[in-house]
Amino acid sequence: MYKNRSFGQKLILFTTIMLFISSAIVGGCSYLVARNALIEKGKTILQNGVKSALILIDEMNKDVENGSITLEEAQENIKLHLLGPLNEDGTRQINSPVDFGENGYYIIYSTSGVEIMHPNLEGENVWHFKDKANKNRPFYLVQDKIKKAQSGGGFTEYTWEYPNSNELGKKIVYSELDPNWGWVVTAGSYISDFDKAALIILQITVITMIAVIILGFLFARVYINSITKPLTVVVDAMKSVEEGSYGIVPQFEVYDEIGNLIHGFNTMVQAIDTAQKDLIQKDDQLLQYAYYDQLSGLPNSYYFKKHVSERLAHLNSNAAMLLIDIKDFNIINSIYSTTYGDEIIAHLGKKVIDMKSDDSFVARIGGNEFVVWIEDVNENQISDILSNILEEFKLSLRASKFINHIDFYTSLVIVDSTNLDFEDIYKKASTALQYSKSSKNMEITKYEDEMYAQLEKESKITSLAELAIHSNEFLVYYQEKVDVTTQKVVGVESLSRWYSKELGFVSPAEFIPVLHKSNLMILFTNMVLRKVVDDIEKIYSLYGEDVSVSINISPISFFSDSFVSSLQSLIESSKVKASSIVLEITEDVFISDFEVVQAKILELKNLGVKISLDDFGTGYSSLNYLSKIQFDEIKVDKSFVDNVHLDETAYSLFDAIVKIAKSLNCNVVAEGVETAEQVKVIEKSGCNIIQGYIYSKPKPL
Repeated sequence: MYKNRSFGQKLILFTTIMLFISSAIVGGCSYLVARNALIEKGKTILQNGVKSALILIDEMNKDVENGSITLEEAQENIKLHLLGPLNEDGTRQINSPVDFGENGYYIIYSTSGVEIMHPNLEGENVWHFKDKANKNRPFYLVQDKIKKAQSGGGFTEYTWEYPNSNELGKKIVYSELDPNWGWVVTAGSYISDFDKAALIILQITVITMIAVIILGFLFARVYINSITKPLTVVVDAMKSVEEGSYGIVPQFEVYDEIGNLIHGFNTMVQAIDTAQKDLIQKDDQLLQYAYYDQLSGLPNSYYFKKHVSERLAHLNSNAAMLLIDIKDFNIINSIYSTTYGDEIIAHLGKKVIDMKSDDSFVARIGGNEFVVWIEDVNENQISDILSNILEEFKLSLRASKFINHIDFYTSLVIVDSTNLDFEDIYKKASTALQYSKSSKNMEITKYEDEMYAQLEKESKITSLAELAIHSNEFLVYYQEKVDVTTQKVVGVESLSRWYSKELGFVSPAEFIPVLHKSNLMILFTNMVLRKVVDDIEKIYSLYGEDVSVSINISPISFFSDSFVSSLQSLIESSKVKASSIVLEITEDVFISDFEVVQAKILELKNLGVKISLDDFGTGYSSLNYLSKIQFDEIKVDKSFVDNVHLDETAYSLFDAIVKIAKSLNCNVVAEGVETAEQVKVIEKSGCNIIQGYIYSKPKPL
């Protein structure tokens, strides 16, 4: 029958067959190339998603180690971020921060096979779960994931139901082990999710192929000569697609099936190119997430370590690592909320970016901690560089209407060719920073080897402090305040002492900073208040009912929401007279807005207690503040008393402070008085109440 057909018919048939074959080859090859490319990109997204999750866990673990968040809160934050909130029925809605496809999500196992995080199996042991499709030769999919995670990471393929469905689908999962919590973190998706974009390409190709065949059959005779060249171009472009080059075919001045073929081919290539660009964009987003802190916009600790390690490998000159920590940041968060604290971090991050220099690399590595890497500098230059950075920080914060009194702790490690290990350098910088915070040193603290021993002791104190509070190892001593005109005891100050069963005597200068950093100060203050109230009757019997009892109140306790109500309940449930209680606050409370401090003091005075300003002249207060707050007592710090009998300038300064206090109708107490010569000069200034070793050391009742 074929022989009997005309040449034109044969040519049409031949052309039609060729069109069909060409279109099928183009479509089939393009589909396969696109599908393989999409699956490989999908694997990359799964792998990068797991690594990003591990970085996030590492950051959360550092916050746990810093004491800014509990382990349980950190782990729940990870689950909330990677999957979604826990519903009442124990399930979690899939709300992944990374696009793993329509049905993809994170899963976390323990190494024993318990689902730590899962949309609907959380808490179950799935160690023996098998591949749904392979019934003759069981494949234990969870065991395979855990094994590959413990071996450094790997992919697992198996068959499983789609979320919220009984339909089975082929699934691919990447697993890796988190070294901090021992979690096996996985990210998985279904092959069908990767196939969707490729199926669209296939559908376009099939539709185009049908149109081309129909149009080719109708118009091949007329346009046969114009067919040859465009087809050649399409075939060449098809080969390029197979090789991964997605260039479009130039449009010919033809409007038949070949023109449709070219248009369809270009649409297909553009679809592939768009899908590839989307994957690249998602990959870039993952890179941003992995290397940058989302709040400040600065490089994170992972990126900082990577950058510095690379620089250390080629270091040809001296360098320095600087740590910067915002002072009293936990108090700022307590007073103004963590949202306000986040705004400060974000503002400082933007300021650092604006100040960026080619000579330095700045990152945020913790809650309120920044790190600076500088090269080609000497130690003298570092002081100027750091001073400029901190001054810019403070000026920028004030200009943006943040609170006025923000300061910074800083530490320094000088790096040379004898010390090129990142972990060792960072550990030394952290040690120096902890030492700076413990000693309240606002100057640059350069690392010294002796700091380790002191911080090791501080770590031991930290581990024992809370137990000591609950086991009554802390005692309350009392130091008398004497009116020198009558030689009568008019008040006592409660002072805490710790005799540890394991450490022996621990100085307040050692344990008070630890209580602050361990978030134990409120618990400690409540304990002291209870002990003082328990001692009040004995104090009255020793000194008379007119005697006052002073109690030191830290800023964190002062600003606690429950402080006033707790104190009121304690007074009402005891025999103590509210007017006997004197609450000593330091000038550090003025880190807050003045109106907040004023309102809190008014609340306390309404209870009937008295307020004393302790360590006057060493902190944030100003005469403007003093004139607007009715203090009952001002205590002149020991630093103003030490040389009052030896130096005329010291006496003049002390005398001026006394006159200021008297003008505000406040009682004045001189602290730390040790000699009769000091008493004589102090009394001459008009200050009648003295506290110090000259009259009494702190002692138990």
